[in-house]
Amino acid sequence: MSNDNISNELKIYELSLIWKEAEYNFAFWERLNDSLDWDKAYRTALSAVLETKNLHEYYLELMKFTALLRDGHTGVWFPQSVESSAEYTAKLPISTKLIGGERVITNIKRCVADKVKRWSVIKKVNGVDVDEYIEKNIYPYIWHEKKDSADSNINNFLSCGAVGSVAEFEVEYDGKTETIALTRTKGDVDWIYDNTMVKPGENLRQEYKSDSHKIDFTDDNIAVITIDTFDNAKLTEEFYANQKILENARGFIIDVKRNGGGMGEYARNIVKAFIDGEFSGESDATPVHIAMYRAQAKWCNFGNKNYDEIVAERGENEHLEKVYKIYNHIYYLKSDNIENNDGCPFVLNQPLVVLSSCNTASAAEDFLLYLDYAKRGTIVGSASYGSTGQPLFIDLESGGGFRICTRQCTYPDGREFINIGVQPHVPVEMTLDDYKNGVDSVMNKGLEEMRKLI
Repeated sequence: MSNDNISNELKIYELSLIWKEAEYNFAFWERLNDSLDWDKAYRTALSAVLETKNLHEYYLELMKFTALLRDGHTGVWFPQSVESSAEYTAKLPISTKLIGGERVITNIKRCVADKVKRWSVIKKVNGVDVDEYIEKNIYPYIWHEKKDSADSNINNFLSCGAVGSVAEFEVEYDGKTETIALTRTKGDVDWIYDNTMVKPGENLRQEYKSDSHKIDFTDDNIAVITIDTFDNAKLTEEFYANQKILENARGFIIDVKRNGGGMGEYARNIVKAFIDGEFSGESDATPVHIAMYRAQAKWCNFGNKNYDEIVAERGENEHLEKVYKIYNHIYYLKSDNIENNDGCPFVLNQPLVVLSSCNTASAAEDFLLYLDYAKRGTIVGSASYGSTGQPLFIDLESGGGFRICTRQCTYPDGREFINIGVQPHVPVEMTLDDYKNGVDSVMNKGLEEMRKLI
């Protein structure tokens, strides 16, 4: 399907499909019942999608609709026809990143090498304060409870546009401010710098490297294990096969700063190597709908009362509780997950440090939670992404798709981390000077903490 417009009938159907699947399957209605009228939002979105003139505009309205649910595992993605459209997916010749609360230019294409300085701080976009511009033009389409976690989406939205379109930036560099106009191009990938990767302040000796993980050692025999994804089916087997390498370490640093998640099973399998016996996973809850109980709610005259008020008025009643909570989207099937290290051929008892960041997401957050709740290891870095769960994926006939989070997760003791992140024991934020100098200050702090432990 091209980027041309689609029929109103298909627009209505696809928007209605998103409304329906969220209505019955979204895991977090309890948090939104007082702030979001989903039916009213649907009617507003219905008018908006019928006004759209092409697929790009249409999908932006779908994104705006699902963004109201404020969840990192819920959202819409463009069709390939939009992703490849020169009219909408040309890119600016810069890449940006949120560093120390400011939007910084971290990479530059050669075509503007004489115009833009790397590490310039963006102050305004098209004459508007950068934060105000993002709030008005980008945040309506993306989840942004944690603004650092939304950083890559912000950079992408800021960059994309029609071929030849121009964006004006007021930037500050070395105390001086200037205004530059940048033109979006398509197909130009000639970046000056490889990336903004940083390195620890000491040399590491590599002992193992594969697509699933790598293991390096310091001179004083600390193993640094880097796992950038839990979406590799070979991870468990390859990690367990490194038993002899790992057993000789004085301590372990596991770097999951860039781990965006994957399969919870693979994350648990790595945890098993560091905990002897049982450990707790997240407590989870998924919404339950029973049609008969929802029907009975009509005759119960609940009004606008909350459940505690209903109990005070009518007393405890299991049937009434189900009727009330199903009607209000707050009845859940709940479970606690107890794991053990069955299947892992060894246990590593040496000191453990884990490195985290706002990019540590989904199954990687599960990984942090397992270790944190078991009091196994020290988490160093910044709060994690703030979203995990079991998303329901659905393809759309118009070419894109959407997902709805169906699983609500907490610590076993009820502590929240969704939209908050798993918190570090030793907070460390990368600074602009760290990036400029290529210094991994989070790793360096992790090594410092490890040496205290050994």
